[in-house]
Amino acid sequence: MRSSKEPLVLPATTQLQRDAFDLPSYDALAKILPEYQHFFRTPDAPQQSKGEPKEQKKSKRALELNQTFEVYSPRERLPVSIVQGDDPSTAEITENKSKELENYRSAMCKMAEDILTLRSQVASLEEQNSQLRSELSTNQDLGHTLLNDTDVDVMTKAEIADRIVSLKCKLASESGKVADQRDKIQQLQNELIRKNDKEKELVHLQQAYQQQQAVLQRYQGQIKKLSNLEATVRQQEKVIERMEKVLMTKLGERNKENAEKKKVLKTKDSDERKTREIESILTAENSRLREELERLRQQPQPIIIQQPAQHPFGDIEKLRLLEQLERAEASIRTMDKQLEENAKQWGKEKQDLLTRLSEYNHGFAQTSTGQYTTLTTRLSM
Repeated sequence: MRSSKEPLVLPATTQLQRDAFDLPSYDALAKILPEYQHFFRTPDAPQQSKGEPKEQKKSKRALELNQTFEVYSPRERLPVSIVQGDDPSTAEITENKSKELENYRSAMCKMAEDILTLRSQVASLEEQNSQLRSELSTNQDLGHTLLNDTDVDVMTKAEIADRIVSLKCKLASESGKVADQRDKIQQLQNELIRKNDKEKELVHLQQAYQQQQAVLQRYQGQIKKLSNLEATVRQQEKVIERMEKVLMTKLGERNKENAEKKKVLKTKDSDERKTREIESILTAENSRLREELERLRQQPQPIIIQQPAQHPFGDIEKLRLLEQLERAEASIRTMDKQLEENAKQWGKEKQDLLTRLSEYNHGFAQTSTGQYTTLTTRLSM
C-alpha cells in the first residue's frame, strides 16, 4: 500500500536539472555559444513513426549541416591572372603574389574541410547526447516508479537490501555515463571553440585574399598603363624621326638655295665692281676730254698761215677730236643709262634685303649667320 503523503513526480527535464549529479541544462551549449544556435535549432516537424530507420535521420541531418557551408572544388576556382611584362621585377612580384594566393587557397580549403568534419562530429555527438539523455530520463523514471510503487512496509530487509544494492549499481553505472557525457560535452565545447577560432582565421584569410586581389588588380592596371605609355612613346619617337628627316631635307634645300644666292651675289658684286671701275675710268676720261675742250676753247685763235700743205692736217685733227668727243659723249650717255639701271636694280635688291632682314629679326625666316652678316655689311654700304 502506498503512503498517504506521496512525493510529487516531476517531469524528466526538471528532474535532470535538479538531480544530485549536477548535470548541465539541455541548452547549455546554445547559451555558451549564442552565435551557433542555428546548429541546435531543428525545424518543427511531426514525430516520426517508430518504424522509421535511423539511417534516414542521419542522412537528413548531414544534408542540413552541409547546406550551411559549401566549399568549391579546386577545379572550379578562378585562375589567377598573371600579367606578362617586359620588366622582370613586375613578373617576379606577380609570381610571388600568385604563390601566396595559392597558399591562402590551400589553407582555406583545409580549414573548410576541417570545419565540415567538425560539423559532422558535432552532429554525431549531438545524436549520442540525445540518446544518452533519453536513456538517463528513462532510467530515472523507472527508478522513481520502482521507489514509488513498492511498499517499504511490506518488503523484508533482504528485499530492501537487494533493492538498495541494485539501485547502487544503477547509480554507479549512471554516474559513469554522466561522467562520460560530461567529457563528451567538454570535448564538444572545445571543438566548437576551435571551430569558432578557425572560422575567424578563415574570415581574416578571406579579407587578406580580397585585399591582395585588389592590390594585384591595381598593379595590373599600372602595368597596362605603362605598356600603353611605352607604345605612345615609340610612336612619338617614330614621328620625331620622320620630322627630323623632313627638317634635314628642308635645311639641305635651304642651304643649297643660300649657296646659290651667295654665288649670284658674288657675281653681282664682281659685275658692280667692274662697272664701277669702268665708270670711274670713263668719268676720268670724260673729265680729261672736257678739260682739253675747255682749254682749247680758252686758247686764242691761232694765226693761220696759209700753207698749202698744213691745212688738211689741221682739219683732220679737228675731225679726229670731234669724233673722239662724240664717242666720249655717247659713252657718257650709255654709262648714264647703265648707272640709272644699276641704281634701280640696286634699290630693288636693297629693299629685298631690308625685308629679309626684318623677317629674320621677327623670326619668320631662318637664315644662316653668315648670310645675316653679309646683309648687314651690304646695307651699311
